Amino acid sequence: MTLSVVIATFNGARFLREQLDSIYTQTHLPDEVVVSDDGSTDETLTILEEYKQRYGLIYSVNEHSLGVNGNFFHAMEMCNGELISICDQDDIWLPHKLETLYAHILTMDLCRPCVVSSLREDIDANGVVFAAQSAPYTEGWTETLLTYSRNQGCTMLFNRLLLNTLIPTIYNVKDALTAIYYDEWIAYVGALLGEKHNLPDKLMRYRHHDANVVDGAQHYRHLTFCEKVHYLPTFYGFIPDERFIPLEIVYHTYQTAISDRHVIDCLDKICRCNTLTNPFHKLSIILTMKCLPLPRKIAIAIKSTLSITLKACLE
Repeated sequence: MTLSVVIATFNGARFLREQLDSIYTQTHLPDEVVVSDDGSTDETLTILEEYKQRYGLIYSVNEHSLGVNGNFFHAMEMCNGELISICDQDDIWLPHKLETLYAHILTMDLCRPCVVSSLREDIDANGVVFAAQSAPYTEGWTETLLTYSRNQGCTMLFNRLLLNTLIPTIYNVKDALTAIYYDEWIAYVGALLGEKHNLPDKLMRYRHHDANVVDGAQHYRHLTFCEKVHYLPTFYGFIPDERFIPLEIVYHTYQTAISDRHVIDCLDKICRCNTLTNPFHKLSIILTMKCLPLPRKIAIAIKSTLSITLKACLE
């Protein structure tokens, strides 16, 4: 199956060559690398032209700024691959990343929307590893919807059926490009309408630096203790508070296509949480979800109660 790598760039010249080199030295080379640039004013376009001449990289420059979500979706719409891998402009891919993801997605039911993701190592601006993720292999919708799941776009490979399911709807959904990140859309559609698998392999190095567009870890390190308390999820061990609304939007978009009654029950209760303001009332609803095993419910109850109480004490 043909494979496209899609990249959204914006003033990314500082690390772009290192990222592109790691793509073009993969053990499984992509059939094309497609880049959508959001109006860079640094040397990004010069570098893209250089790799176009050397490797055949395809790129276009947006006439007006599309933002992170719009830029990535534009890149996806430009590509031709049967499989699509998302790439940031400032990371490093380990040589076997595409080979590993490609081999796994071929074991999935590609007649349905499919997405496979992996883990990562964290590096600083100089490329030095300072942390690494660790998690077992999982599959199914609960990992994606009910935890701090592995939905990071730059670890994903998905099929065109997923993209064809997603693209016609997002431009007709209110707040689709502002309330939900592009990779959450991909993860949710895969988990709700098809298959989403999460590998335990660390296949890339995610770079933290002073110009990250989205970097919660970078932001978190500079918070005071009180700010860190407020930064913690209210419902510890469950989905972060800010993901209640995105999940409701996705649910209402694809509600008629979801047949699993356990998924419907879960998302109905998340929608119910969105109508409440008292965190303990929300917690009581979360603890009635049948998809959560008892040990998990106990852990959520204890940690969430502590988190809610601590936040209240600091207000």
